[in-house]
Amino acid sequence: MGVARQVRRLIKVIGELEHVERLNPESRGVPEATMVSDGSQLQIPRVDFRGLSPSSPGGDRWGAAREEAMSALDSFGCFEAIYDAVSSDTNDDLFLRALPELFELPTETKMRNKYAGMPYDGYIGQIPNLAFDSLRIEEPLSLHTVQQFTSLMWPDGNPTFSNAIGTFAKQVQELEHMVVRMILQSMDVEKYYDSLVESLTHGVRMSEYGIPFDQETKLSLNEHVDPTMITIVTQYLVDGLEVQTRDGKWIRVESQPNCFNVMLGELFRAWSNGRLHAPLHRVRVTGDQTRYSLIFGCRPKDEIMFEGPKELIDEEHPLRFRPCKYPEYIRFRYSAEGVKLEDPLQAYLGVEEQQVDARMPSAK
Repeated sequence: MGVARQVRRLIKVIGELEHVERLNPESRGVPEATMVSDGSQLQIPRVDFRGLSPSSPGGDRWGAAREEAMSALDSFGCFEAIYDAVSSDTNDDLFLRALPELFELPTETKMRNKYAGMPYDGYIGQIPNLAFDSLRIEEPLSLHTVQQFTSLMWPDGNPTFSNAIGTFAKQVQELEHMVVRMILQSMDVEKYYDSLVESLTHGVRMSEYGIPFDQETKLSLNEHVDPTMITIVTQYLVDGLEVQTRDGKWIRVESQPNCFNVMLGELFRAWSNGRLHAPLHRVRVTGDQTRYSLIFGCRPKDEIMFEGPKELIDEEHPLRFRPCKYPEYIRFRYSAEGVKLEDPLQAYLGVEEQQVDARMPSAK
């Protein structure tokens, strides 16, 4: 533990020094995107969630964080949450021990991670010219499902892994709940909070990114929008996540201590009747270190007919998306037709008069 902590602290100190050196001092603390010192890059806004609790959704600090979060979501579809509920020990257990051990397992072992009926719900890997390996745990908030996954990977058990994943999932879900409530409060539909969170199911994806095959682009994962309500990404030590702005610029999200990258997915865009923006993002590993990430996401349960509140439909915001069940949409999204579309959500769920533009082929 002592050596691991020293390594972690050294990497973080170096990262913090480099980050401070690049920041424009006049921009610190401003909720809008901050500019680095040379003016050539933007940074995703940071919102401080420390000391806030999903059980106390009010007060001045809550209101200030909500205002900053909604400003960032409106502009970028994402923000960085400063959130210290996940301890350094839990992060060390995951990123310095459990995840490296997981991805060192034989490919045949990792391929046991699969879920019937849903595309890309389990193991993803062995993709030509892409140094990317990824596994997923369905319902990581359940001790039973975490232990099932652990037993698949390590028949003799791995308590460090299962305990750390379970703790991580529980603490990050609290952040997710705060973000969801803030969004609904800002839209004056908070009365739907309980029914919405009860309709959601969760997953945590664990990914390893090696040195990119293409050393010109450094691309480790192609640009995409998540088919989720909310995705919360933890990079911890090695950055690589990049988010596209509405005007097409790419912003690199630097790895910082106690920072979680909160991004809206396609399904929150649909639920909000198009009022919320789900951003394109990608991964580029530019250094020579292996990158690990944890991606905690929520989406509607399979049996739920998913639709947003009628209060979000009016003359200025006519109905844009029809109700749908998640499995129905996700199978289309990853079908031969769906993967070719620039906007599969609009093409499949958009009301008839709005579907034409969405069916334009992607130029990616």
